[in-house]
Amino acid sequence: MALSQAQTDVRRAHANGGAGVLVSGIAWLTAAIAFLAAGPKPAFITLFICGLAIAPVAQLVTKFVFRAPPTTLGKRLEIIAIATVPVLLAGFYIAWRGMGEAPFAAVPIVAIAVGLRYLAFPVMYGGLVFAGLGATFIAGGAAGLAAPESAALPMAFALALTELAVGTLLARQWRAGHTLA
Repeated sequence: MALSQAQTDVRRAHANGGAGVLVSGIAWLTAAIAFLAAGPKPAFITLFICGLAIAPVAQLVTKFVFRAPPTTLGKRLEIIAIATVPVLLAGFYIAWRGMGEAPFAAVPIVAIAVGLRYLAFPVMYGGLVFAGLGATFIAGGAAGLAAPESAALPMAFALALTELAVGTLLARQWRAGHTLA
């Protein structure tokens, strides 16, 4: 089996990754609203709780909203999503450990972890979209760390809106029968 065939199968079965990116965008938007309303610690907790729900909710959206077929040839590539979870957990752990001293840095640290995880997704899906998302999250997290008290909140909103836009694009491409670019 060729890698490109497996990637095509994964894109077909996961709506180009659009469902997961949209659900993640909603999680980031929820965390940004919590940040605005109550500060960085509630935003971090919200992001953690919503982050735990991303995969199962995205699977439900893929199945019941998009009615995408299950993977066949690409089943083994889905392991990438599972294998990269420790990167996220490490980001959350590092952010949590530093929360007392630098609460505004917590969400940017998680953004960098999300970006690092996204960098593995081009292998799973093919194309450069997820590499771009990874770079965007890493750059956003770095900007948030450079000036955490002034940049962390707008960074969280910007990353949420970016994911919502990219997720919508991916889902529309999938509906139209086009693959990632």
